[in-house]
Amino acid sequence: MIKPLTDQKIDQVVNLHRNELSGFLPELGEEFLTKFYRASLETPDLVTYVEEENGKVRGFVSYSVNTEGLNSRILKKDLLGFVIVLLRYIITHPLKTVKFIKIIAYPGFSSKRAELLSIAVDRNHRMKGIGKKLLKITASDMKKKGIKKFKISVYDRLPANAFYMKTGCKLTESFEFMGELMNYYEYEIRD
Repeated sequence: MIKPLTDQKIDQVVNLHRNELSGFLPELGEEFLTKFYRASLETPDLVTYVEEENGKVRGFVSYSVNTEGLNSRILKKDLLGFVIVLLRYIITHPLKTVKFIKIIAYPGFSSKRAELLSIAVDRNHRMKGIGKKLLKITASDMKKKGIKKFKISVYDRLPANAFYMKTGCKLTESFEFMGELMNYYEYEIRD
C-alpha cells in the first residue's frame, strides 16, 4: 500500500536510502538523512511516499514540485542541526569539501521546475512493480497540481536508466556532474 511518509516511517526510509541509493546524500550519513526526511514533512512542495506491507517500507519516492532553492528551504527547517552535521562531515572528510560544495550547487536546484528526487525499492522486493507504482503516484500527484512534466536525474552508470526508459521517460540531456556522466530524463504526464 502506498501512503505519504510519516514521522514513524522515517527510520525505514533512511535505511532504505542508505542501502539502495548511491551518491553523496547517503555518504553524509544517517543523521543527515533523518533530518532531511523530517524537514521534508514540513516542506509543502517536497513530497515523499512510501510503499509498505505489514508495516515494512519496501520502497519510497521523493519529489519536489519546485526545485528552485530547495536546498536552502530544507536547511532552514533545522539550520543549526544541519550545520552541525555538515561541519562534522567536512571535518572528518576534508578532501570531500569541494564535492560537498558542488552538491549544494547542484544545477537542478537553481531553476523552478518539478523533479523526482529519489526513488528506491528494497532489493528483496524489486521486479514486483513497486517502482512503477511509485512513479505513477508521483505523476498522478503532480497532475493534480497542474504539472504536465517533470525531470529525473540519474548517473549514467546506474541500472535505473533502464527503468526510466522502460517506463516512458525520455532522455533529454546528458552532462558531466562531479566527474561523472549524468542523464536528465523527462516524464510527460498524459491525460
